[in-house]
Amino acid sequence: MATLYPTRKDHDGFFDFLPSWFDEWGHNFSRNNSLQSFAADVQERPDAYDVKMDLPGFSKENIHIDFSQGVLTVDASREQRSNEKAEDGSFIRKERATGSYTRRFMFDGVNEDAIRAEFSNGVLGITLPKKENKKADRKEININ
Repeated sequence: MATLYPTRKDHDGFFDFLPSWFDEWGHNFSRNNSLQSFAADVQERPDAYDVKMDLPGFSKENIHIDFSQGVLTVDASREQRSNEKAEDGSFIRKERATGSYTRRFMFDGVNEDAIRAEFSNGVLGITLPKKENKKADRKEININ
């Protein structure tokens, strides 16, 4: 799923914050925030998996969902349009990202035919119902 960067919360001495601060600063400095993937929450219930993703600024037509071999793939793309330009045609300021984004999640026992998705107010919700639990084909063998 998403990459997590742990930080130290248990500081014993005055200078203990320095290594973690420099690690986080270096990570944040080298990372391009405009290309960061979208945030997602995945919840497992007894009968289904629920996935919610924040996709503000995306249109429904530019979001594509695929489920194949137990992997849910969500692709989203957007193109920025702005009229803020200097006289020479260059941007005065351009912060919104243009590009495509992909997230993948692996699930077991999903009923592929019953997957549902909805997109409202910049939030994509996907429900992946689980297959009904069937009794395993099992035969007990008596010992003579």
